[in-house]
Amino acid sequence: MVAFVMGTIAAQKWLTGFVLPTLNVAIISFVAIAVWRQRWVRVRPLLSAYIWFLAITGVAGLLVLYSQQVCSGALQYTICRIYLVGYYVIGFLTCLFAVAVVYEFLFRLAGSDKKIRRTAIIGFLITISFTIALTYALIVAKAGKPSTLEDVARFLFGATALALIPSGIFILVIKKTRSLFLETRLTLVLLALVLYDLIDLLSAFALRGSGQVKVVVADFIWIAFTILLYWGLKNGPPIPDAVADLSASNLLS
Repeated sequence: MVAFVMGTIAAQKWLTGFVLPTLNVAIISFVAIAVWRQRWVRVRPLLSAYIWFLAITGVAGLLVLYSQQVCSGALQYTICRIYLVGYYVIGFLTCLFAVAVVYEFLFRLAGSDKKIRRTAIIGFLITISFTIALTYALIVAKAGKPSTLEDVARFLFGATALALIPSGIFILVIKKTRSLFLETRLTLVLLALVLYDLIDLLSAFALRGSGQVKVVVADFIWIAFTILLYWGLKNGPPIPDAVADLSASNLLS
């Protein structure tokens, strides 16, 4: 019985400490390579930068995780502290990055329509302001001990998850009412970007106190998210996007 329990614990550590993190980084790396090869940067520069940011920080985090497992003593503690601080800082940037990427969809959907492009910029600024304000309100409302970096990251993540939902609805309403073209695969990418944080947040809340189960579920949610990104972006930009990008370039020249 003891041997079985020890074997189960070892398998869980292997799964959550090596297999799933490696798989997560491998898939987002494939997405980044597809984005590079298909030259999405020409029509979706923020989306391209966002995915490469996720891939690079994922690889860096994985290397730190591996180093932490093979080191011990003071060096292991130092690596752990670096990893945690880096994790939270990257989390801050990822939240803000996600909002910018979502509104890039509206900006690019507008084509040469300057009014809709201004709407996208204003919507982005309002959403960012709301996210920061809500995060600050949650920090102030927290009773007891002062907020830690972990608390700030958690509040910002929750605020971003809530802010992205109305943003996604707003963009889809404009798309529908203005008859703007967006391929089905890119619509699914937009929905994935909008819903990922909320799904991850709800699963973490539902599984609070579940320990390893919560980590595994979060990893599988991330895997599903990145696979959807790969499916939507592997074949390159649609022709209307390329035409819109060319039109925008001609207007600027």
